[in-house]
Amino acid sequence: MLQPDRQKDADAYHALLARIRMSCGCAEADDETALPGEMEIQGLWHAGLLGNSGETLRHGCVRILDFGEWNRSVGPDFLRAEIEIDGIRHHGDIEIDPTAQDWERHGHGANPDYTNVVLHIVLRRPPDGWYTRDAQHRDIPILPIVPSQLQQALGVSRPIPRESVGLCRAPLNDMPVTAIEKLLQAAAAYRAQNKRRTFCCKQEALGADQAWFEAFAETLGYKINKLPMQMLARRAPLQRLKRHAEGILFGTAGFLYPMLPEQASPDARIYHRHVWDAWWPQREQFALEESRALPWRFAPLRPANHPQRRVAALALIATNWRHIQTRLTAEHAAELSKFLTGLQHPYWSTHCTLPSAELKKSVALIGPDRVKDFLVNHVYVQDEAPYAWQTYLAMRNRDIPQRVQLTAHHLFGERQDVLSLLPLMHVQQALLQIDADFCVRHSCSSCLFPEQLCQWH
Repeated sequence: MLQPDRQKDADAYHALLARIRMSCGCAEADDETALPGEMEIQGLWHAGLLGNSGETLRHGCVRILDFGEWNRSVGPDFLRAEIEIDGIRHHGDIEIDPTAQDWERHGHGANPDYTNVVLHIVLRRPPDGWYTRDAQHRDIPILPIVPSQLQQALGVSRPIPRESVGLCRAPLNDMPVTAIEKLLQAAAAYRAQNKRRTFCCKQEALGADQAWFEAFAETLGYKINKLPMQMLARRAPLQRLKRHAEGILFGTAGFLYPMLPEQASPDARIYHRHVWDAWWPQREQFALEESRALPWRFAPLRPANHPQRRVAALALIATNWRHIQTRLTAEHAAELSKFLTGLQHPYWSTHCTLPSAELKKSVALIGPDRVKDFLVNHVYVQDEAPYAWQTYLAMRNRDIPQRVQLTAHHLFGERQDVLSLLPLMHVQQALLQIDADFCVRHSCSSCLFPEQLCQWH
């Protein structure tokens, strides 16, 4: 195996991207990133991933001293925030919109609930002359988020304008497999470095335990429910769950019914009553107004991966946090894996939803694949010990994601010496990074990636 040097490899891949941008005169990010949904924007802001300072359009430099409380009901997105503009402190609310025009489109300008807003954050710079005004005709400072900051927060590479340079596969066919291994190792190191940077931002804004709790939620959500699981962990933070984790998480998720359907079994009714009784005293603190409800998706999903089972697994993690938090290192990965896969629940180990019939046999709440995904995307990339990176590079996964297979085919065709590397998890991560940086944005016939590979060392 190649000798690992995580930082050197990450720098090499970063230099490759930089050369491409310089070759096409694209040193700075442009404004073409697809805008995320409003809930995701709010989550990025609350985690500190959109920064805590910037230049407003007409009011000078702003510094965020307190991000505020994430609103659960109607009104501005964040309440009771504290900011400083050119040395003067202001207390009030913060509204975040994809564009400045959304302020009027949503009727905020005439709504008295928004008269305490002290900062309007937008992801697109508004047209010249645009003003955000409240019902009292006050001029509210506008803070546009720098495109590169948004792209980094979303894990999106800056778009690169291109000219046709031929098929992307040709230069790779001439590269020896050892050079390709080194390239993939560098891309994996770069991806890990970005994940670590994001985690550190969250840790600084939310604390280490909460950052790890959200990492678990993200992993449990798979791709289809990654965002709502992250938002659930933020809306019902670890330190506030205490003895009521199941009740608070299920209630905040919107999964508790006033009354179960008639076909629900007696054991389902007993369990539901238990969780409902734990939720009811907490509902005023945690319940989300309908417009801020979490955007769950229920299809396409296997029954055992229903979001209700994912929430049950997250509740078990919260309940067992004291045992888990000491095992979040590469050294203790085997212990962590054994502990997580061994978690059981008297109801959810044999049910897929609250009203569903009992399964014929017990099904793991957190399977080995989910644990491996958590280790690869979080534990090993956060652990700076050489052992962690060496172990990461040796990890394998028999199930190769379709996106990885397609990217490998586009780049390497039928080269069996390269395709044999696909079960390695760092190779899968590397191909996902290359796909995001190049393949997603442009066709093979207009890609500068292979042209720069001729200079790869």
